Amino acid sequence: MNLPAQLLAGDWLWVANAIFALFLYRAVRYAPWRILLDNAVMVNALVGLVFGAFIFWQFNAGIRPGFNFHILGSTLFMLMFGWQIATVSITLVMLATWLRADMGVVTLGINGLLMIALPVLFSDWLLRFSKHHLPKNLFLFVLWNGFFCSMLTIVLNVAATTLLLLALSRYTWGEIQHYYLVASPILMLTEGFVTGMMITAFTVFQPQAVMNFSDEEYLAGK
Repeated sequence: MNLPAQLLAGDWLWVANAIFALFLYRAVRYAPWRILLDNAVMVNALVGLVFGAFIFWQFNAGIRPGFNFHILGSTLFMLMFGWQIATVSITLVMLATWLRADMGVVTLGINGLLMIALPVLFSDWLLRFSKHHLPKNLFLFVLWNGFFCSMLTIVLNVAATTLLLLALSRYTWGEIQHYYLVASPILMLTEGFVTGMMITAFTVFQPQAVMNFSDEEYLAGK
C-alpha cells in the first residue's frame, strides 16, 4: 500500500520521515558493503533484483487513494543481501517509483516504515529464529524463510497499515475491509510464491549470491 500525503496529517509524516531516516542511516553505515563488492555474482544479482523490483512496483492495483497493492520483495532482499543492504536497495526502488509517479516525497518515511523497515526487520528476526530452533537444511530454508516468512511479512504489513489508517486517516473500518483487507490474501499468496520461487532458484543455481545461505551450513552432511 502506497499511502498518499492527503491521508495523514503533516506532523505525523515528518515524524515518520525522521524515524525512517535514522533507520536508513544505520542500514547504510553498518551494511556489509565489502562482502557485497567482493562478490561479483552477488553484485549482479543485486542489480538485477533492483530493476526487477522496480518493475513489479509499477504494477499495482487499487480503487481509492492508499488502497493499492504490489509485491514488496522485502523478505527476498533480506535473505539475499542482509537487512541493511535490503533496506538501502528497496528504498532506492521506492524513491524511483515515487519520482516516476510524481508522488509526494514527504510520504517516503511512513511508507518506508510500513513497506521496508517492518517487513525487513521481521524477516531478519524470523531467519535468526529458524537458525536457532529449526533443522538446517535446504528444504526448510526455502519453505520457511522463502514461502512462509514472506507471507507472514504481508500479514504484518497489512495489520500495521490497517491500524494506522484506523487511527490517523478518515477511512472507516468498513471501507478498509471492503477496499483493502479483502484483497490481502491474494497479495500474501503472491508474495509467498514469488519470494519462494526466486530464493529457491538462487540457492540451487547461484548459492554464492545469497548472503544468508551457505552450502556448508545447510547442505554439508545432510
